[in-house]
Formats: sequence, structure tokens, C-alpha cells
Amino acid sequence: MLRFSGNLSHNDHFKLLEKDGNTLLIGARNIVFNISLSDFTERREERLEWHSEQQDVQLCINKGLDEEACHNYIRVLAKRGDDELFVCGTNSYKPKCRSYKKEPELGYVPQGGERDGRGLCPYDPKHNSTVTFVGGELYAGTVADFAGSDPLLYRHPLRTQQFELKQLNAPSFVGSMEHGDHVYFFFRETAVEYINCGKRVYSRVARVCKKDKGGSKKHKHSWTSFLKSRLNCSIPGEYPFSFDEIQSISAVQSGVYGGRPEEILYAVFTTPSNSIPGSAICAFRMADIVETFNGAFKHQQDMNSNWLPLQNSQVPQPRPGLCVSDSRRLSDVHLNFIQSHPLMDAAVPALHGRPLLVSTSLRHRFTKIAVDPQVAAADGTLYDVLFIGTDDGRVLKAVNAASGSASVRAEPVLVEELEVFPSGAAITNLLVSRQPAGPARLVAVTDSEVRALPLYRCGDKAVRCADCVRLQDPYCGWEAAGQRCAPVDSSSWPEGIAVVQNVSHGAHPHCPPDTTSERAAVSRETAKSQYSTAAATGGMYTAETLAVAVVTTCLLAAVIGFLAGWLISRRYSRTRSEAYYETPHLDHKSKMNQMETAPPVKPDNRCDQPVFTSVEQPFMGNNGKPINTLVNQTKGTNDRTCDLVAGTDTLQKRRKMYL
Repeated sequence: MLRFSGNLSHNDHFKLLEKDGNTLLIGARNIVFNISLSDFTERREERLEWHSEQQDVQLCINKGLDEEACHNYIRVLAKRGDDELFVCGTNSYKPKCRSYKKEPELGYVPQGGERDGRGLCPYDPKHNSTVTFVGGELYAGTVADFAGSDPLLYRHPLRTQQFELKQLNAPSFVGSMEHGDHVYFFFRETAVEYINCGKRVYSRVARVCKKDKGGSKKHKHSWTSFLKSRLNCSIPGEYPFSFDEIQSISAVQSGVYGGRPEEILYAVFTTPSNSIPGSAICAFRMADIVETFNGAFKHQQDMNSNWLPLQNSQVPQPRPGLCVSDSRRLSDVHLNFIQSHPLMDAAVPALHGRPLLVSTSLRHRFTKIAVDPQVAAADGTLYDVLFIGTDDGRVLKAVNAASGSASVRAEPVLVEELEVFPSGAAITNLLVSRQPAGPARLVAVTDSEVRALPLYRCGDKAVRCADCVRLQDPYCGWEAAGQRCAPVDSSSWPEGIAVVQNVSHGAHPHCPPDTTSERAAVSRETAKSQYSTAAATGGMYTAETLAVAVVTTCLLAAVIGFLAGWLISRRYSRTRSEAYYETPHLDHKSKMNQMETAPPVKPDNRCDQPVFTSVEQPFMGNNGKPINTLVNQTKGTNDRTCDLVAGTDTLQKRRKMYL
């Protein structure tokens, strides 16, 4: 694993990556680093340093910001061709941009002066923005004010309407790209169509025409083709479970999916931070995105009405959102409609009808995604290998095992999970780097460090044929002659040697069956590996281990509970039995014997003392019924006389004390 830490005296806040031939440009605080992809060493002579001027720093501090925020954080890094670089920085909350020209033996040198970066670069270094160069023009999604309350999609001189919640409502941009006649922007925002039911964030894809020239008169600085639609990444059901917040997108991949050529992109989605922690990877066809923008518009009659699809008869012609030759000739009716109806009614469906990969983990959430597209397996099947970064420094590698099938379906396989950054720092960017003369690597970025690691580790994990095939890694196959698990595209394979591999099922008939000794050895190694993993990661176990532990715990709890209950019940039963036969007032016979032998007690004048009398048999009436015996205590007298009354009547409620 290769490492680059930048300045050790402070945090560089690494975020942007841009490939430049055999080098990698990394945007940081006050610096654009230029490092070699072969050994990850910095080319110090080609480092671009750009510090804020002292008056800008002092003004930033006077506005109430701390010293850490008052630096020039590089947040726009885009190449215009092979020899021109466009750079923008926050410049102590006063954004500025520069152009650099690449000169032989000198690297990039500034060309021209600085220009205002408002509308192209954010003020806050933590704000999510996106830029892309298309046809020599820069398209940006960012904010245009110090407070971050004026979001916009900008291409000089056009922008989205200011403070119009139907167009942009507190967006957080994650990416942008060119496709066909349009430029697409991906972001998450507060859903205006849900505002009558509360606050909720939805993921969006918006687009504008590349040849949009704005409207006429009051619309001359406004987009005439801006439309947006919701991205639907959810688990289907009677009540779908949605992953509403998009975090990252991949580049558009062209390949064979479901037996036919398609253009798709992958995106990372998460649930809100105050809900069930969950992350998902969804794939979307570009054809489905385009089709959504050809559907019905969403319309709200008044502020208290529901958002419903608009009838086609109410849509002006030509249809709003289409790319026309000269948008300045569009009527005011057309322009007013597009600005009040930017939202499409239908959502973009996921390619597989559901997420490709789902994780509901309390330990981490997905943050970034990078794709190595159309990796050829040994049988010629093409697989997209997904590398997914998390917010605790891990990288997951996954593939869709059903990529070779004739139908579009999802069978995700998690090939491996690597702890790339032991510090647990969140991964802020990922990049797959393939060099003609060097090994392919995955570049992972956090705020303070950049690391590069190989795309595969075939021999490190598998020492037997079955283990190698069970990885289901398109990069790796088993060489029977050399008895090793090696990369499929390795030049060291002997000619005529067949590769044993099965990505779709993870088993191959050419792998010899396990013997008893081999199985025992593998079991010991697996147990040791699982124990080491659990010790290293603070308690990670396999599903089988957890299942055995849960069942064993339940059985032990049942046995212990039964024994404890049986012992307590025996002891309690014996205690109650002894108490029953030894207590005189609960045994009539013992009571009579006690009363026969007891001497007469002479009552005194105190009525609060019980009166005893010696009886040989209970008081019985003439009819054979027992006589109720009571003592009447008269209240309110000084002598407190007590009367003994006998009779067969039922006792009535009186101010008397009954014994």
C-alpha cells in the first residue's frame, strides 16, 4: 500500500483528484499536490501553491470565522484539454479562480490573472459543489453567497432563478457530467412536493441543454431548459423502504447488461442521519433518465393542494425542456411555464427494480463509489467491479454475480472488505487508476491522507482451488499446474493452461473435493482467521458463528431457568406446608384445643383489649346454625363499656369493631 500524507504540520483537507498522465493532482489547503502514480512520491517542483492575501485573511477573521477556515481551500480542479488546468479556491471566504498552462520542464504555470470565483466555487470549504467542463465552458453547481442561501446551477451568464424553491431548495451537489445534448447534475435537496406533509430530503437529477442561450427580456439570464426528476432507490414492497439521500455517483459506464448494450451509472444512497442507519448502491440506465424527462410534469394548483401530474393539453408547444436552436425566440408563456414547472412527475427507477447492494450497519455508512468497468472473467463474461468507501475508513469490493445472465437481475457478492485507514477517517474520494506500464490501483482519500492499494489480492486469501473459486473475484483464477491463485490477466500464465474460475456461483467441478484432513486444517485456519479478525476489529463475527452463539445461549438459558425454578418451587412448597400445619389460627382443631386449655381471662374496663372466653363447643342456635359473636364498642362514652351479644342475625355495618 502506497501512502501520501502531505503536510504533517496541519490538516490538508484532501478532497479532489484529477489524473494528469502518469501523475495525480490533489486539491488541498493552499496547495495542489502533484504526485507520481508509480511510487506515490511528490514532484515538489510541480507543486502549485496559492495562498490567500493577508487582507482577505484578516477580513475573513473579522467576519467571525476561525483561523482554520480562513485559508484557500482548492475546491475546483478541472482540466481544459491536455495542457490547461482550471483551479478555484475558497480564498478565505472570497472565492477566486486561476488558469494554468502546462509548459515543458516547468509544469503548470499561471496564465493571466485571477478572476472572481462566485458562482463557480463555494465560500465554505465543507460545502458540496460540482463542476464540469463541456465544450470549453464551465458548468457549476454551488452557492453564490457568503451564507450559502443562494444555490445555483451556473454557466456564464445563465443561472437558475434566485430564491425559487421549486427549482433548488437547499441542495447538496454530488456530481455532474455531459451526456448527449445535455449536462446532468446530481444532488439531494429538501423536497418541495412533500412540504405539506413535513420535511423530507429527496435525491434529484437535473439537466440543462448545452446550447441553451437564455430567454428574452427578463429571462435573458435564466435557463430555459432546466428540469429535474427524483431518483428512486428503494426496497420494493407494500410500503417501500427508501434510501433518499444521494452521496456519490460514478462515471457513466458503457457495457453489456442483461444481454444488451446499455449506458448506466452507479450511485451511493443513505438514509437520513436520524433514522435507521442504512446505505445502498443503485444503478440507473441513462435511457430511463432520459425517458423520465419526456413524461408528465408535476403541478400544484395552489399552496395547499397536492402535487399531481399535469394534463398534456395544458403543456405549451414546443414542449418545455427540449433543446431548440435559439432559446431566445421562445415565448413568455413557454418561459413562464418552464420556470414554474421544473419538476417531473415520474421518478427514475433503479436498473434492477431494487438496490444492487444494501447495508444496514451501525458501524459505517457508504460515502463514495468508484467502478472498474467491464472486467473480463476467464469465461469472457464482463463484470463491473464496485469499490465503495465508508465513513470509518473501509473499502468494500463487490460485483453483481448475475451480470452474465440474459435478464437484468441483481445477485450481489461482497468479495472483500478492507480496513484501508485504521484511524477510522471517512473516505472522501475514490479513483481507479490504470497505467499502461504499472499495476492498476485504487486511490482512496481522507482529509489528511491519500493511499493507493492494488485492485486485487488473489494469492493472499486463497491457497486452494476451492478457496480461489469461492472468492467470486473476476480478477482471480486458479492455475492447476502451479497450484496458485493468480490474476486472470497475468502475463505469467503458461500457455495452454486453463483458468479455473466461476464468478456467478463460486464453485467449479475441476476443483478437487476436500479431504478430511484438509477440511480440518481449513476449519482451524478459518477459526483462527475469524478470531484474529474479531480481535482486530473489536468483535466482528461471521453469520454462522453468531447463529451458533445465539442458539447455545438460548439452550443454556432454558436449562438454567428450569433448574432454578424447580429448586425454588420445592423450597417454597415445603415452607408453606410447614407454616400451614404449625400455625394455630389456621387449624380449627388446634384452635379448639388451645381454647380448651387456656385459662379464663378476666376482662378489664379497657375496650381496646380482645375478650377471650373459654368454650367447649362453638355457639350454636336452635336451628343448628352457628351464632355470630360480636363485641359492641360504644363510642362517645367515658366508661367504654363492652357488650357481648349473641344471635343468628347477619352482621350489619355499624360503628362497631368486629372480632
